[in-house]
Amino acid sequence: MSGFLGKIGTLFYIFALIHLINCAPSDQHYGSELQDLADDLENWMEFLPDAIKSVPINYLAIPGTHDSFTSDITKDSEVSPDGEDILKQLEWLSIVKVVMANWSKTQAYDVTAQLQAGIRFFDLRVCNNTADNTLYFCHGLYSTDVQSVLNDMSSYLSEHPNEVVILDCQHFYAFTDDTHATLIGMLKNAFNTTLLPYAGSLSSWSLSSLNDNNYQVILIYRESVQTSETFLWPSSSYPTPWYNTMNSTYLLSSLDTGLSTRSNSNGYISQCVLTPGVNDILTNLLSTLKQKCAVDFESSRTAWILEQEPGANGVNVIIGDFVDLSDDVFSKSIINLNSKLLTTRNIFMRGISRIGQYINDLKRYIFPKLV
Repeated sequence: MSGFLGKIGTLFYIFALIHLINCAPSDQHYGSELQDLADDLENWMEFLPDAIKSVPINYLAIPGTHDSFTSDITKDSEVSPDGEDILKQLEWLSIVKVVMANWSKTQAYDVTAQLQAGIRFFDLRVCNNTADNTLYFCHGLYSTDVQSVLNDMSSYLSEHPNEVVILDCQHFYAFTDDTHATLIGMLKNAFNTTLLPYAGSLSSWSLSSLNDNNYQVILIYRESVQTSETFLWPSSSYPTPWYNTMNSTYLLSSLDTGLSTRSNSNGYISQCVLTPGVNDILTNLLSTLKQKCAVDFESSRTAWILEQEPGANGVNVIIGDFVDLSDDVFSKSIINLNSKLLTTRNIFMRGISRIGQYINDLKRYIFPKLV
């Protein structure tokens, strides 16, 4: 008899689930009731709902910058080791330096302004200037010195203990083993115990668990180095496909394809950036990277972002150039994607509650002797 009742109960469970699916509110309707997650960009992670803070960090939608620290590049900046050899030979020509500056600078905000604008992922390109034995950020030309940026970021994180950043040490120029050791030492001194130890997978870490353990920095180091430090996350932990194109249609299509094949145990970076070649620059000498790769691209970039969803096979980190455009719409759009996680979770939890009610009703009215 109990087996028969169990089968009847299963049937009612299935009917209840079907009813739940039919009656569940749409994401659009339910999402319209949610708060603006980007209302306080400076502290947006701290004020996320607990339901989102419990999601794996590699499932969150996180805004980032490409070639993050180029705001200090000017026509007076010196050509850096990553610059083309021909440019190094012609840098004495003033017009060459003007064009280089116009097409090397990718951000208007410095590190503090980016953090205040909600940016939480940073793309680090580091050059060793052997002339003064100092490390600088660079993109064809020398920009800000590394130590000052680390100092500012460390201070910000100390004042915002619930914010988490991802630092991607992606390119190194004029480096030796000793230079790597120097940079790693600078990073360790700046962030110390807030550096998350490498754990193989990011899916076991959420904002809540990072906050509970006082971890604020995930450090990716895309170079194999001999070191005993345990806080360096390898390239495989955060794939970052680069599509090297000025064709926006091809770029956005490629971003979609890449997301469809991403691993759910690692992070993932969507490089929503156009890349000018030499011919693009030569045919637009009087223009700038900002105009051709950011301003002209902004509406398409924003439209693509708004179509995305975080979570499994969804976006994680999205990086862009000149993220200051249109009152920080880049950061705001990405941060608010996380409301879709909250919508899905709430519908699911509401569904569980309804199923529980159906089962209780089943017991109470159909099989009162079982209560």
